[in-house]
Amino acid sequence: MTDDRTPNERDDALDPDLAAMLSAPGMWEEPDLALEDSIVAAITAEAAVTGARPLESVIEATDDPVPSDNVIPIGRARRWIGPALAGAAAAVILVLGVQALEGQGGSDVVEVTLAGTDLAPEASATAAISTPGAGTRIILDVSGLEPAPDGQYYEAWLRKDAEVGVSAGTFHLRSGDSTIELWAGVNTSDYPLLTVTLQDEAQTESSGKVVLKVLLGEESSE
Repeated sequence: MTDDRTPNERDDALDPDLAAMLSAPGMWEEPDLALEDSIVAAITAEAAVTGARPLESVIEATDDPVPSDNVIPIGRARRWIGPALAGAAAAVILVLGVQALEGQGGSDVVEVTLAGTDLAPEASATAAISTPGAGTRIILDVSGLEPAPDGQYYEAWLRKDAEVGVSAGTFHLRSGDSTIELWAGVNTSDYPLLTVTLQDEAQTESSGKVVLKVLLGEESSE
């Protein structure tokens, strides 16, 4: 079956978004040959170390006869392979960069145990505390603490003293979850008291109804 439409008629039949993409000047720009050659050279060097066949030898060395209409010249193949390899190299660099950033400012994990107070004598919790760079991260594993009633929730605090504290996040346990991830923008060396209070939903300050607590300095020295 032949297509009797003129080239302009076939272009008009394209999806408008696809036609706009194909007409963009940057779509048909030649890749930077210097970048392409540097990537191919790096892969060739890696192949020499690992014993793998170099990229261009794989492209050039084929004994299988193919119809001439399907033969792609080496130059054209490299023009297509170059951008693909450049994209792959950029992805690897991005991953390595993210891993490096995650490793900066990291610290060892300190584990502490929170004891229940008279308001929740059966409750206890363990907290894994670290400072990965974005602040203080607290993974709280709670046991024996009843879910917060409707209209109330639990709030974790890092406190400097009874008057000064910073919220580390809220939770309610109504779904039965016992492990909570919390964050605070202060350091435990300056705010060494970790507490959990029962709050009313309308409250913005600490209620003073402490259900779990631990003094981090005392815990870490034991």
